[in-house]
Amino acid sequence: MAERRLPALQRFIDAMRGLYTEPLEPADRFEKARPLLKALLADPELSERSKGWPSGSDHANNDYVNLLFYEDPDYGFAINALVKDPGEKTPIHDHAHTWTLYGVLEGGEKVVRYRRTDDRVSEEQATLRLIGAHDVSPGYIDFVPPYEVHAEYNGDARTVGVIVRSEKVSGFLQNWYDADTGAIEKHYGPRQVPYELV
Repeated sequence: MAERRLPALQRFIDAMRGLYTEPLEPADRFEKARPLLKALLADPELSERSKGWPSGSDHANNDYVNLLFYEDPDYGFAINALVKDPGEKTPIHDHAHTWTLYGVLEGGEKVVRYRRTDDRVSEEQATLRLIGAHDVSPGYIDFVPPYEVHAEYNGDARTVGVIVRSEKVSGFLQNWYDADTGAIEKHYGPRQVPYELV
């Protein structure tokens, strides 16, 4: 219910909906959303609420969890949180056709990026080249276009990310990559767990 929603989250939703009324390409829309997410990450109430957010991921069984704060009924964009416990990591993956902004609220991790250097015809095999790795800290915002290959490696503290996606994941297949062999596995995105952020 909007009247109970955390005020900073509601402001973000209203501003994001405003961007969808403009005639923008997705890349431009998500670039314009970056300062909106930065303002949300800076909200002290959001930071305080995040201390109680659960992780819920079960890496041994490839079960990754996103908290789902909001899915827009008109434009389809979604707002998530991802909580990583110390030492957790993601598979090397892409987000399929979706656009993503990933903002670090608490903690820090290493983001590793790869580029596919093959012709992308095969759905089972890829050739990956490591193109960079950098440490990120609170306030950092990562802009992830469709099919960009990456992974995140958490440090020795809990890390919380707030994610804005062009649509809710988990209903379509994404690619997971083996960096050594280039093998591609198809997996659904993180399981979406509704979570009321008030």
